[in-house]
Amino acid sequence: MENRWGLDFFLLTVVLILLTVGVVMVYSASHFIAEKKFDTPHFFLLRQVVWSVIALGAILVLSRIDYRLYRRIALPLLVFGFLLLVLVLFSRPIKGAYRWISFKGFQFQPSEFFKFVLAVYLAHSLAKRAGKLENWRYLLIPYAPILLLAFVLIMKEPDLGTFMTIAVMTFLGLFVVGARLKHLAFVTLPVVALAAILVFGLGYKKTRVLDYSRSFHDPTLGSYQVKQATLALGSGGLFGRGLGEGRQKMFYLPEPHTDFIFASIGEEGGFVGLVLLLFAFLVLIWRGWMIAARAPDVFGFLLAFILTASIFVAVVLNLAVVTGLVPTTGIPLPFLSYGGSSLLVTALAIGVLLNIAAQTKLFEAARAGKERRSFFA
Repeated sequence: MENRWGLDFFLLTVVLILLTVGVVMVYSASHFIAEKKFDTPHFFLLRQVVWSVIALGAILVLSRIDYRLYRRIALPLLVFGFLLLVLVLFSRPIKGAYRWISFKGFQFQPSEFFKFVLAVYLAHSLAKRAGKLENWRYLLIPYAPILLLAFVLIMKEPDLGTFMTIAVMTFLGLFVVGARLKHLAFVTLPVVALAAILVFGLGYKKTRVLDYSRSFHDPTLGSYQVKQATLALGSGGLFGRGLGEGRQKMFYLPEPHTDFIFASIGEEGGFVGLVLLLFAFLVLIWRGWMIAARAPDVFGFLLAFILTASIFVAVVLNLAVVTGLVPTTGIPLPFLSYGGSSLLVTALAIGVLLNIAAQTKLFEAARAGKERRSFFA
């Protein structure tokens, strides 16, 4: 469904619903913390509203930019993304991590932006190599160094969750253009080995991973956050405690408005609220991949597919963390978690998807016109 401006009305409606739910739930989950830390319950709400307005602006702007332009700037964008990953390592650490560049009270996370630029570069590069990736050299030589360099820089921050998203979306992009699974496994083995060395050899998050594995045998071990999130999800019942009535956000559940906002939604909205939320995400992912399937060229298909995959992977990883299926990694829930970086980068992806949908409509209309002229010739 498209409106008179050529935008995909269906996709835009789902995005607006998720943004609205995000603003409401950020306020509901954060006002106790904001009142204690900043003497106003609206501290996080106001910032989330600002970021949401900026995100909507970005969506509208990018929906008007021909997506084929990105082919010409794919490599410069990738280089710029790497430069930001280097620059953030010289920034001031926040909670012991070098993940954010601060500017006048706002913080930006370069690793989130890198997901977008890598998606553009992968779409551009894979479009040229489509059909050739059965040869392992076309797979190993261009993409393994990019993944390894991204791994080193992002893990220096450190930000395992974002790199996991990048790795999986790259894997899916390579797979969809015909790369063999055995070749993909060969490329990913060095990255897995490096991750194992970081965790068990150099001690990065070693305790967190070991506690997670032991928690299956000893319930007293495991992440405190996950335990509190599980309590929140369980106490929500079928219909939830009601908007604003959650208890775990009262300084029991850490980060109830950021990475663990799904637990806050489950407590206040219940099972029904979570099902509706997951349905909205499924519709968004389905629509993104439908846009990819209808794209007028290989680049458009790959760009839409990989951008949608990045959102899909982020949602799955966030839910897996909150429900205790994987160790805590620090993955925001797209559109809903408090913070500008993830929201803005997701908005960039949506804007590009909307333009691909609009360009597809123009392409199909032009093709239909040619067919009609040919019929009457």
